[in-house]
Amino acid sequence: MKISRFLSSFMLFILILGGTSIVFGEDPLFKGYDVLVIKDLEVTSNTPAPDSAGSQIAERVVFQVRRYSQKYSLFDAIVKEGKEVPPGKKVLLVTGTVKEYTQPTLGRRIGRSLIPGGEFTGSSAFAAHYQFIDQETGKVIYETDLRSTSTGSNDTVDYAMERNGEALAKIITKYKGK
Repeated sequence: MKISRFLSSFMLFILILGGTSIVFGEDPLFKGYDVLVIKDLEVTSNTPAPDSAGSQIAERVVFQVRRYSQKYSLFDAIVKEGKEVPPGKKVLLVTGTVKEYTQPTLGRRIGRSLIPGGEFTGSSAFAAHYQFIDQETGKVIYETDLRSTSTGSNDTVDYAMERNGEALAKIITKYKGK
């Protein structure tokens, strides 16, 4: 008897919480934007990364967001900066800075293999700071830092960058509201 009362009051509590999040939910941040433009990320002089890293991650972000947009109909167009943008569309601009570009090393791989389950982790990493800007007003709408690592057999910075691009695509999908 006590258990059934507890379960029924717990379910009522869950229903109340669920209902309030629907009522007090806010509009997604990127709602209303038709075009996504990805700018090459900046590679500062004190970041140990090749100058091409900014262009490489921008291409990966375009690819990953197009994958998600195909599935969830996020944007009318997703382009890298420099490509033609359809006129009369509201544009969301993504810029950023490369923060980390760590090459894989044998020493880290050996060290991680000594930890139980550590052989499944990679030794390379990629991190970037991203900003989402309304192109019309120039106002920064959202900022985030993302760091991705490689995994065991895919221990390359390219794979870490691919994972970083996918993580950004997931954030865009979340805040687009689809």
